[in-house]
Amino acid sequence: MGYPEVRPFRVVAAREGRWWVITVPELDAVTQARHARDIEDMAIGLISALLDVAEESVSVEVVLELPELVAEVWQEASALHERALADERRSSALRRQVVRELLTSSGLSQKDTAQLLGLSSQRVQQLAHQ
Repeated sequence: MGYPEVRPFRVVAAREGRWWVITVPELDAVTQARHARDIEDMAIGLISALLDVAEESVSVEVVLELPELVAEVWQEASALHERALADERRSSALRRQVVRELLTSSGLSQKDTAQLLGLSSQRVQQLAHQ
């Protein structure tokens, strides 16, 4: 049996005390769940009841909100992580540049380059060919 398609609903869930408060802004509706794993089912049940449609025809996009207490710290940690990844990429590029320069322009052997930079010969070879 086919069910009429209902567009996806955005659902926002935020922790309050021991419960997740689930809000469906488009319908100005609220429900709750004890566990995060139950949010989607509770939201679908609420929407299907309000719209009088089968649960199978409802889809949701769940957005979990971080508690204010940690949201700013998490955002800072994420920014630092992204910066660290960018720094790592830059560091790798510079290391490759130095190894290639020593092997080509300076005419050093792999072993001499490795000893000079405190790397293994295998690592020098990897950097030279990346």
